Amino acid sequence: MLIKKIILLFFLSVFWTHSFSQQPFDFEGQYVRARYLTSKFPDSSDIVLNNIIEAAQKDNQPEYLAKAYYLKSFNSYVRSDADNAIRYAGIVLEISEKNHYAVGKALSYRMYGTQYAKLGLLEQAEESLSKGIAEIEHLNTDEGHELRGMIYNSYLILLNEKEYKRKLYYSEKSISEYLQIRNLARRNELLVSAYSNMGYNLSEVNKFKASMLYLKKALGLVGSGNNYLRCHILHDIGFAFSKNKQPDSAIHYYRKALDLANTYGFNEKKIEITGNLEEAYADKAEPDSAKTYKFQHLNLKDGFSYNKSIAVGKVLASEKKEYSQKLNQSRLISNSLMVACILLICLLGIIIYRIRKQKKKNMQITADVYERGIIQVPYEKDTDEIAETNESTGPPEIKMSPEVEENILRGLQAFEENLEFNSRNVAKYYLANNLNVNSKYLSAVIKKHKKANFNQYINSLRIGYIVDQLKNDPQYRKYKINHLAEISGYSSHSAFSHEFKKIVGIHPSAFIKNLTLVS
Repeated sequence: MLIKKIILLFFLSVFWTHSFSQQPFDFEGQYVRARYLTSKFPDSSDIVLNNIIEAAQKDNQPEYLAKAYYLKSFNSYVRSDADNAIRYAGIVLEISEKNHYAVGKALSYRMYGTQYAKLGLLEQAEESLSKGIAEIEHLNTDEGHELRGMIYNSYLILLNEKEYKRKLYYSEKSISEYLQIRNLARRNELLVSAYSNMGYNLSEVNKFKASMLYLKKALGLVGSGNNYLRCHILHDIGFAFSKNKQPDSAIHYYRKALDLANTYGFNEKKIEITGNLEEAYADKAEPDSAKTYKFQHLNLKDGFSYNKSIAVGKVLASEKKEYSQKLNQSRLISNSLMVACILLICLLGIIIYRIRKQKKKNMQITADVYERGIIQVPYEKDTDEIAETNESTGPPEIKMSPEVEENILRGLQAFEENLEFNSRNVAKYYLANNLNVNSKYLSAVIKKHKKANFNQYINSLRIGYIVDQLKNDPQYRKYKINHLAEISGYSSHSAFSHEFKKIVGIHPSAFIKNLTLVS
């Protein structure tokens, strides 16, 4: 009897194992689960996505393969990992083009556009988003409305505060698309970011009551688990209160947003929140708190740096002490240490000679710049010119009337006099739009009269402005490099330092140090 039961249990276990193994993979259910986790636990989402990718490759499911890689791209974007965000978006596009999957191509273009915009590549970003809309322009399904709404939301990253009407247009388009989604749960999930964006846009132009209406809608829909969007909404509410001159309320919501950003590692958002907390405490006349968040903000932007000279000094001091101890142990070690010391002295002599030579060179550069100003760097072709030259036997001739050329020159003069080149969002596309001319005409005039491509022109104006301020206003010499970078429109300490050294010839800190000696 016992043997019969054992045999029966054995066959039942084999049957259930076989039945379980035959269960088809639930692609849609797992994809919905991974999407749910993206804004809450991106690492957990990636584990689910890896399972989807493995199953999709095995079962030949290109659509879910493309969508899984899209979510991996989005998870990388949330972590501020631009390289992987772009890499995964490229995989999505490759899969979708091979399988003629329009939704996948739209997802890829949306991710490209969003990440390019964050990197400041505004022309490429707008081109990618336009391609995404074109792919699903006539797709009147829930997925089509969702994708169009997401892409319209992404357009907002391209625009600055002055472009309020365009921002309002895209916010309304996004909300309109989401409201047409029949799946109520998914509709509400997507409306969260759309309402939050609309609230932020309205607060930028001091429409406080209208902005709070949308932000409260967003907060009511977000749910307790969506940490990424909740962090954004709390920040946007704080921003609305700040614009409405209510710093206490602004600080309350900023700090709640910062707690979430710290907990879940939303590093890019932490930079924005700490910067706004600094302003809020300054508005509240609490300089100590403002200074605390200013330091946090600058540390997040610049990263952690190490003082290499101190570290090297400690290592050399430690080695010297060790050699001194061993000197008393044997004559062989003593002789070896003597040789090592001689080599070290020679090395230090070479280093000191080079340092002095470099200091002398830096001093001469500083004196020359102080007397004569900066020198225009040699003209370099920009990416558009290189592409055009590669496609033809030579660069195409740009023909324009003298009136158009004169109009552009007047516009550039006003652009320079108003110091608009220090705006962080300045780009050839937008300057051409403001001057109401073709961007190629603008490039041609800059090349002819300024002897530079567009980027060289902007960089020389910015660096020239900072050099003039350092020469004429000693207060500027007390500023940190990252603050000078912000003043002149650069997004980072490293970008400013690179261009400064390229144009002036030395690092900005060396220039400032020498300036006090030559002035």
